Amino acid sequence: MSLLSEVTVLAVDTETTGMDPAVGARLVEVAHVRITAGALAEEWSSLVKPGVPIPIEASRVHGISDAMVADAPAMAEVGRTWRAALADHPLVFHNAPFDLPFLVHLFREAGEPPLTNPIVDTLGLARGLFGSSGNKLGELATRFQFPSETAHRALGDTRTTARLFLELAGRWEREKGVRSIMELAAVSQDVMRATARR
Repeated sequence: MSLLSEVTVLAVDTETTGMDPAVGARLVEVAHVRITAGALAEEWSSLVKPGVPIPIEASRVHGISDAMVADAPAMAEVGRTWRAALADHPLVFHNAPFDLPFLVHLFREAGEPPLTNPIVDTLGLARGLFGSSGNKLGELATRFQFPSETAHRALGDTRTTARLFLELAGRWEREKGVRSIMELAAVSQDVMRATARR
């Protein structure tokens, strides 16, 4: 029986106005894709009204403009909706140290409980298998010939992260003997700590 056969996880991605919420960067888009019994299932995304102008440099990356988020739901509304959807499921990110501070800020602003979910980082899983280079999301999507998605939009990147998670989880199970989602989460975090740029 596969380690994913009776597990539901959610792949998650965000798009933002900048790199760090501690210095004023805010979310502009969020998304998740549910993975149930080893297959992609329900997906959800939302633009977010950030409450600050979107710098042109950020718009060049993700293509989201101030006009696009003018009528989007406010952070608190998105935070309440999304926190309920994430519940206590294991969450999958590609480079979790970037996204997680934004989620912490979002849920705090919304008055929601903090995340205590297990976190699996596909960047850590990829580094553990393939070494430290060539592990950007787009590079891995090309390597595994995943369907083309809109890069640097939350839902497109989340679909790619979900597919990558399925590929890498299978490899860690077959090649490294990982037997549970909790073990997969732990090893992904261990690799991220060991390979963090100092």
